[in-house]
Amino acid sequence: MEQVDPPQVAWFSPWDLLPLVGALALALALPGLMHGLPDPIPTHFNARGIANGWTSQAGYPWLAFGLPAAIWAVLWLTGRAFVGSDQDPDGRKSSAMAPLRGLITLGLLGMMAGGLFIPRHGQGVIVWMIGGFLALALLGILLMARQMKQTLRDDKRSEHYRWGLFYVNPEDPALWVPKRLGLGWTLNFAHDLSWIILALLLLPVALVISLTRTH
Repeated sequence: MEQVDPPQVAWFSPWDLLPLVGALALALALPGLMHGLPDPIPTHFNARGIANGWTSQAGYPWLAFGLPAAIWAVLWLTGRAFVGSDQDPDGRKSSAMAPLRGLITLGLLGMMAGGLFIPRHGQGVIVWMIGGFLALALLGILLMARQMKQTLRDDKRSEHYRWGLFYVNPEDPALWVPKRLGLGWTLNFAHDLSWIILALLLLPVALVISLTRTH
């Protein structure tokens, strides 16, 4: 069998510099932002904007940096885990996830900083915090989708997709095939068994809907 070298994919991306710069900026600003705040600091709010969770000033830096770092690590590991597999043979899906990873982590750091303005400026800050995070997350999704379009153009299975979503290839014996976009598998709907599996997957949803309507 011919030896195939694993794909050479950079471990990190320039997009990963965004949360790094954001973390450094927050580290420099944190002492000033926390000065004069109550201890503990309100860090969780209910639907009406009333604080129902607090974190001590000593523990806040662990939350402010730990949560974004954990989310970044999960997104990074998710992309790297499939490089070289049938999910991401050339590593392009992993590379395409970099904008989303960087911008979501930056958005979380912004929320951590924004939370320190709530005791001084009121609940209206929450709207700006959530809005800023969602805007960065949406931008990350759009940039990721744009990069992943290249994988669609080069995918040899593209001609077997219906409406770009459903894989139908009777010549492919595989029942489950890797998704074109994102990570995971999709069914080959050319096989009768795929429709049975789809029905079984949708059955719990149908039961929940029917029970909801009867009560």
